[in-house]
Amino acid sequence: MAGSHDDESRRQHDSDAQWERPDLEGEGVIDVDALSSQSEVKSDTRSLAGWWATLFAMVAVASSLFHFYTAGYRPLPAMEQRPIHLAFMLFLCFLIYPATRAGADRRPSLIDVALAITGAITSYYLAFYYQDIVMRGGFPTQTDIIVGTIFCLVILEAARRTMGMFLVVLSLVFLGYLALGPYLPGMLAHGGFSFERIIRQMYMSTEGIYGIAVGVSSTYVYLFILFGAFLQKSGTTTFFTNLAFAAAGQSPGGPAKVGILASGMMGMIQGSSAANVASTGVFTIPLMKSLGFKGYFAAAVEAVASCGGQFLPPVMGASAFIMAEYLQMPYSYVALGAIIPAALYYGAVYLQVHLRARKLGMEGLPRNRLPKVKAVILSRGHLVLPIFLLIGMLVFGFTALFSAFFSIIAIVVISALRRETRMSLRDIYDALVLGARNTISTAIACAAVGFIVGTVALSGIGLLFTQSILGVADGNLLPALLLAAAASLFLSFGLPTTSVYIITATLVAPSLVEMGVAPLVAHLFCYYWGGVSSITPPVALAAYVGAGIANAPVMKTGFTAMRLGMAAYLVPFIFVYWPALVQWQDASPWQLAIALVGGVLAVVCMAGIGERFLTRGLAHYKVIALAGCILLIMYPALWANLAALVIAGAIFVIEYRARPGKLVPS
Repeated sequence: MAGSHDDESRRQHDSDAQWERPDLEGEGVIDVDALSSQSEVKSDTRSLAGWWATLFAMVAVASSLFHFYTAGYRPLPAMEQRPIHLAFMLFLCFLIYPATRAGADRRPSLIDVALAITGAITSYYLAFYYQDIVMRGGFPTQTDIIVGTIFCLVILEAARRTMGMFLVVLSLVFLGYLALGPYLPGMLAHGGFSFERIIRQMYMSTEGIYGIAVGVSSTYVYLFILFGAFLQKSGTTTFFTNLAFAAAGQSPGGPAKVGILASGMMGMIQGSSAANVASTGVFTIPLMKSLGFKGYFAAAVEAVASCGGQFLPPVMGASAFIMAEYLQMPYSYVALGAIIPAALYYGAVYLQVHLRARKLGMEGLPRNRLPKVKAVILSRGHLVLPIFLLIGMLVFGFTALFSAFFSIIAIVVISALRRETRMSLRDIYDALVLGARNTISTAIACAAVGFIVGTVALSGIGLLFTQSILGVADGNLLPALLLAAAASLFLSFGLPTTSVYIITATLVAPSLVEMGVAPLVAHLFCYYWGGVSSITPPVALAAYVGAGIANAPVMKTGFTAMRLGMAAYLVPFIFVYWPALVQWQDASPWQLAIALVGGVLAVVCMAGIGERFLTRGLAHYKVIALAGCILLIMYPALWANLAALVIAGAIFVIEYRARPGKLVPS
C-alpha cells in the first residue's frame, strides 16, 4: 500500500536522526569568516615559525615571481624552465614536508636541509649546463650520471613525503621493468636498458622527469594555482560563498546546496579537489553541521562538490590544457566539450541533496540569516570580473599562460576599485607565498609521474597495455570501458588531477581510441574515472580532508561520498554511448536533443536511486526499474531512450500523485 512507503520513510527519518532544527531565527547574517575560523584543516605539513618561516616565504615569493615573469614576459626553453621550476619546488618541499608525521611539529632537521639543497642543486645543474649538454648532442658525462642518479633518488623521497608510498612503488615498478626486461616472461620481455641509458632518459630528456607533466606543472598549473591564490586573498572566495548563500540558502537543505555551488565556482579555477575542500569546506561543513547534518554527510557533500570542480571548465584542474596538447585540439574545443558532462554531474549531486532534504523534512536557512543577492553583487561582484576576463581571453585565442598572467594583474587592479576589497602589499605577498605552497605537491607528483611516462616512451609498454585491454575486450566496447575504468581508477589513487590525467592518457585512453571511441570522448572517460579516486576509498583524498574538518569517521565519509557522487561513475559511460554530449559542437540538433533528454533523465534516476526517494520512499522494485532506465539510456538507440522515458515517466507520475498529503487508492 502507498501508506507503507510513507511509514518506511518516516522510520528512516527517525532512525537516521539526521536533522534537528535549531532555533536560528534570532541570529544575524551568517559570517563566513567566523565560520572559517572555527574549523581547522588537519595537515601533514609543518607550521614553520621564526626565520624558517621567513626563509620559506622568501623562496616561495621568488618562485612565484620567476614563474610569473617567464609566463608573461620572457619564456625560457623547456630544459631551463623545468629544472628551475623543480629546483624551487624541491627546496620548498623538504622545508615544509617532514620525513614522518611525527616530525610535523618540529623544525626542519639537518637531513631536511641537506635534501632541500641537494634537490635544488641537482635540478638547477641541468639548467646551468643546458648549453654544454646541447653542444655534445645530449650525451652524458660521468658527472651527469652521478648528479642524475642523486636527483632521481631525491625525487622519489620528495614523492614519498608528499604523496605517500603508492606513487613511489608505482615508479619503482616501472623503473624495474626497464632494467629487468631480459628476465621477464612472454610479452613482457624486452632487451633491457643499461643504468646509464635509464638515467639519461629520466634526467636529461623531455621524455622523462622533465617531460610533459613537469612542463605543464612549471607553466599552466603554477600560474593557475597562483591565480586561485590571488582570488582567495582578494576575497573572491567569500564572494562566491555569499552568492551561493543568497541563491540557495533558503531552499531545503540549503547549507549543503551552498557547499555544492561554492565548491563548484571555486573548483573552476582550483587545481586540486582536496585543496578545494580545504578552502571552501572550512565554512560550508560547519554550517551544514550547525543545521543538523551529520558530520560525515556534510564532509561527503563538500568532497563530491569539490571533486566535480576538476571536471568543470575553464581550467578542469589545469588538465584542459594538457588534454588540448595531447589531442592536438584547440583548447576551446576541449573546454566546451566538457561543459555538458560537468553540468550533468552537478545536476545529479544537487538533486540528490535536495531529495535528501525533502526526505528528512528539512527547511532552509531563515531569510534574515542570508545575504541578499543584490547586496552581494553590488559589494563584491566586481571581484569576479578577472574570471570572466580569463575565460574571454582563452576563448578568443590568447595563450593560456598569457591569459593567466594578465588575469592575475587584473585581480590586483580590479580589487582596488573598492576600498574594502583592495589588496594590500601584504595580501599580494601572501598570495605569492600561497601560490608556491599550493603547487608543491602537484609539482612533485608530476615529476614522479615522469618515471612512468619515461618508461612508456623508452620501452613501448603503453602499446602492450593497449593490446591487453583490446585482447580481453575481444572487440566489445562495454568490457573495454569497464577495464579502462578500473585501470584509470587504480592508477590514480592518491594522485593530483594533472598526474592522473597524464598517466591515463598515456596508458589507457589509446585502447578506447582503437575501439572506435572519439579521442576527446576517450580521454574524458579516463579523466573522469581517474578523478573519482578523490572520493573513492581506500584513497579518497578529498573525502578525507573533509572528514578532518568535520571530525567525522573517515571511511564512512568516503563511502557516503561514493553514493553522492554516483554520477561521476555513470556519466562517462553515458557520454561514450551518446558522444553528442561531448562533441555537441559537431552534432546535429536532433542528436544533441536526444542525448540531452537521456542525460537529464539519467541524472534524475541517479538521484532517486541514491536516496531511494522522489516524493516519498521508493519501493525496491521502483529503484530497480530506475536503474534499468539508466542502462536503457546508455544503449545508443532511440527506442531504448523512449523506453527509459516511458518507464521513468510512469514512476514519476505515480510518485507525484502519491506524494504525502494526497489520498490515493491502495
